[in-house]
Amino acid sequence: MFATITAKTARRAVQYVFAASCVYTGWQFMRFLEWTTNSQAAFVPRPAGIEAILPIAALMGLKNLILTGTYDTVHPAGLSILLAAMACSFLFRKSFCGFVCPVGLVSDLVGEAGKSGGLGRSVPKLADRLAGMVKYLLLGFFLLSIGVLMDPATTRQFMTSAYNLTADAHLLKLFLHPSNIFLIVLGVLLAAGLIFRNAWCRWLCPYGALLGLLGRVGPCSVKRDDVTCDGCGRCQRACPMDITPGAAARSTQCVACGQCVEACPKEKTLSLRFLNRPVSRFAGLVGGVGLFGAVCLTAMVLGGWESGLPVAMLRSLYASVMR
Repeated sequence: MFATITAKTARRAVQYVFAASCVYTGWQFMRFLEWTTNSQAAFVPRPAGIEAILPIAALMGLKNLILTGTYDTVHPAGLSILLAAMACSFLFRKSFCGFVCPVGLVSDLVGEAGKSGGLGRSVPKLADRLAGMVKYLLLGFFLLSIGVLMDPATTRQFMTSAYNLTADAHLLKLFLHPSNIFLIVLGVLLAAGLIFRNAWCRWLCPYGALLGLLGRVGPCSVKRDDVTCDGCGRCQRACPMDITPGAAARSTQCVACGQCVEACPKEKTLSLRFLNRPVSRFAGLVGGVGLFGAVCLTAMVLGGWESGLPVAMLRSLYASVMR
């Protein structure tokens, strides 16, 4: 069956499934917020999955877990999602970015639209590397601010603050009532994505920077046979991250999608490997998505998903934000 399915088709199908689940979660969150401000609305529980949009809160929860050994009780699902993303990205490169993240899907689709419209361009290696440094600077800023400069007491104080408790609602308000500056920045990002494939993911996303570093030292890689490779460039054109031929083995951008392996016209010139052994081009999809789901399901069973905070308290806090 898999022989008739292309790596890109399989990847898109999985991305759309996760995107649909995100849309459903967002809809449920909107219904929850309506209940907090409308006494006539039916009760809808706050969906824990909405915490996926709170990477900063998750990073604080991770710091607290390392320092104290206690799991975040405010946004436990956010911490579980971060741990799941880190686990699957370490073992299967940036598979979270390539298959799960809805922002990655949007970035992909924007890049394809630009390519179809004749706008797509590649950049020289040096320019690509310099642009890619931005996401590492952002990652360094967050790690320094939260991991080093913020002391444990301040971290715990912020984690239990009213703002952090309702951080998802604050973020929603930003999108529902965007400022002119926000719209300009969003427009610039979309324009960049039309011209340069996956510009956000490749150059700006600090979350992806962390996952890329984990994948770089993990057991999954793409190997090229330099003897049989003729430099046709089909692998780079197929790669959603525009990785140059032969660089995937050491690139922090690789999402283990297998599209380069499939695009190569010469058998065994490119291969996806795990512990330096050839594996199916679908290994990143099956392994990465499977591990991500397994970690999240384990968190649900062990109590690392729902916050368990009193509903009455949540209603009061969220109502004060949305009014």
